[in-house]
Amino acid sequence: MSFEQVRKIMEEAGSGFLATTDGERAAVRPMGGGTWFGRELWFATSANSAKVAEIKKKPSVEFCFMDKEMRHVRISGKCAVSTDNADKKKMYDAVPELKRYYKTPTDPGLVVLRTKVDKIRLMNTADMKYTEVSLP
Repeated sequence: MSFEQVRKIMEEAGSGFLATTDGERAAVRPMGGGTWFGRELWFATSANSAKVAEIKKKPSVEFCFMDKEMRHVRISGKCAVSTDNADKKKMYDAVPELKRYYKTPTDPGLVVLRTKVDKIRLMNTADMKYTEVSLP
């Protein structure tokens, strides 16, 4: 299994799900517009969202993406919330849909979730087993 297969599943899915915890309960939410920068998976979100508060408290997260054939990829790591305008601009330029929600990349309501990925697991429906995939 290759990292290109991971990218393909993510692209076909269009959106995925982010799992976080506040230490008491788990929460799962849909997320779209993620992009890879090196070995990090980035998403944009609203600064005042509950997920931001949870990530600041407990930075371990997992994303899950599934294609139409039920193949899925789980991506986990430590996530940091960035308010850095350079990060926000980089994300804003990479994900054109953000322009629908934020007039400028310096909008204080916009933050970037930067996940340093430590594990990628890909399940192929043929054998129903996970395979670990290395980052390039």
